[in-house]
Amino acid sequence: MTNFKEKNLIERANSVSGSANKIFQEEVKITGDRYTSIDFMEKEMDKMWAKVWNIGGWCNEIPEPGDYITHEIGRESILMVRQEDKSIKAFHNVCPHRGNRLVHSDNGSAADFTCTYHGWKFNQSGTLIYAQDEEDFPQGNPCGKINLSEIPCEVYGSLIWYNMDENCFPLSGFLGEVKNYFDMHDLDGMKRVYYKVCEVPFNWKALRDNFNESYHLPMTHPQIIDYFDDDYKNTDFELFDTGHNLMKMKGCLPSLRDKGTFEINEKIEADLINWNLDPKDFEGKAHKAREALQKQKRKLGSKRGFDHFERMPDAWLTDAFHFNIFPGTSITFTAEVVSLQRTEPHPTDPNKSIYDHWQMALKANDSDDPETNPTMLVASPEDMVEWKEVEKKVVIFGEETLSEVADQDLDRSSAQQLGFHSRGFKGAYLSGQENRVQQFHNIIDRYLNSE
Repeated sequence: MTNFKEKNLIERANSVSGSANKIFQEEVKITGDRYTSIDFMEKEMDKMWAKVWNIGGWCNEIPEPGDYITHEIGRESILMVRQEDKSIKAFHNVCPHRGNRLVHSDNGSAADFTCTYHGWKFNQSGTLIYAQDEEDFPQGNPCGKINLSEIPCEVYGSLIWYNMDENCFPLSGFLGEVKNYFDMHDLDGMKRVYYKVCEVPFNWKALRDNFNESYHLPMTHPQIIDYFDDDYKNTDFELFDTGHNLMKMKGCLPSLRDKGTFEINEKIEADLINWNLDPKDFEGKAHKAREALQKQKRKLGSKRGFDHFERMPDAWLTDAFHFNIFPGTSITFTAEVVSLQRTEPHPTDPNKSIYDHWQMALKANDSDDPETNPTMLVASPEDMVEWKEVEKKVVIFGEETLSEVADQDLDRSSAQQLGFHSRGFKGAYLSGQENRVQQFHNIIDRYLNSE
């Protein structure tokens, strides 16, 4: 038995293949004031948030002409409206007459939009179509002349993106290299099955730092090591000059930190059974399951309706591809599920931010067959759920879970925010595997220091 274990250890150790394509040098010291200063927060809003592409919503929220959603970021509010030609337009959510907030609800459907102050009315394309006493304006009738302030808006991957910079680069240029990865998946075929929003007690960058490193995984998320190999030496990192980055973490491969590294556990057993493999064939050699699952998913994927498997390299069929989209969004892809988590600035307080947690899921063609899916459900961060679009649920921090792993991250970021105020914190002292944190702050300052 000992020889068998030693053989497995040697085999497992020889398969380690971690890498990083780029190293970012320290251009800026990561000090506490970056997380606590109102002046720094305002500079970020003016010089960075107003210049980048942000995600305003999920396309399935507004399927029909006249459907709309609003998204607040800092003090700004953006109105996105489905047009008659099925395109989507985005506007600053403000009446140009005297600055009144135009739409006060998160979502809805309307033939037109009427300001609650003086009754100015705008059609779905943002054109002013009615103004009270239109003849009383010395500079001329405002109708058809004064319209809502439109901003660039694009739809990609069933996500609605907007940019407050009217002279911005197209979205494809902003996404850069990560778009090639996104194109391999099937975001358009997904439904958002989990959607929670919460005001959290830390600066938006605290959680971004957390998602820009895997160094915290063994201590903060010990429960994942029986499925994901959390060793940085067996993880690939890609860092891009756009500010985006990618971590490729091997899945269905228990970490060497796990005392049951070579034993089949419940998570791997469920995967094997789901894909018609016999767990008994992998007893004592769980490290063989990953490759076997990749081959089986390649064989059965399109038969189950997962046509995108044909576009994916083998690793995508089992592993977690964790993207950080600069500045505030993390999107984690697995073969059938995509998770989105983001933090955005609070309107007035640098010690708070707004946290979103979404999960989108695909459904196999045979998932309504009791033999292949007895529960008829798909995975969400908390439980198995029905495959249907869900509405936003606003959560009060600490009163309801945002999923086990997310709760752990949010707890650490909350404690970190307290420490950022300490005179004893002189600045971050980063390991090599935390280089994405340095990249993140370097790119922030490049925006802040730009003309």
